[in-house]
Amino acid sequence: MATRIPPLPNLNPKTKNETLALLHGIYAGLIGFSTVLFLYLEYQQSSISMLSLGVVLLLLGLLMFFNIQASIKVKQGNGSGRTLSRVMAILMLFSFPIGTVLGAIALWKSSARQWQN
Repeated sequence: MATRIPPLPNLNPKTKNETLALLHGIYAGLIGFSTVLFLYLEYQQSSISMLSLGVVLLLLGLLMFFNIQASIKVKQGNGSGRTLSRVMAILMLFSFPIGTVLGAIALWKSSARQWQN
C-alpha cells in the first residue's frame, strides 16, 4: 500500500521586480538616516523655526512613506506600483549623486522590457 506524499511547498517564492523594490527600500533608508542626522544637527544649532522644521520633516516623512509603498507594490507587480515607482524615481533624480544613480536605475527597471507582471 503506497501512500501519496504531497510535494513540498515552495518556501522561498521569488518575488517580482526584486531589484526595483530593493532600490526603493535603500532610498527610504537613506531618507530616514538623513532625517535623523538633520534632526540631530538642528537640535545642536537651532537655526530654523519650528514651522520650517515641521514642513521639512513632513516632506521627508512623505518621501519615505511613498518609497516604502512603492517597494511593497512593486514586489506584487501592480500597475499602480509601477506608476508610483516611476514618480518616485523622477523625484530621486534630483538628489545628486546617489539619488540620481538610484533614480536612473529605477526608471530603467520600471520600463516595459524590465517590468515583471
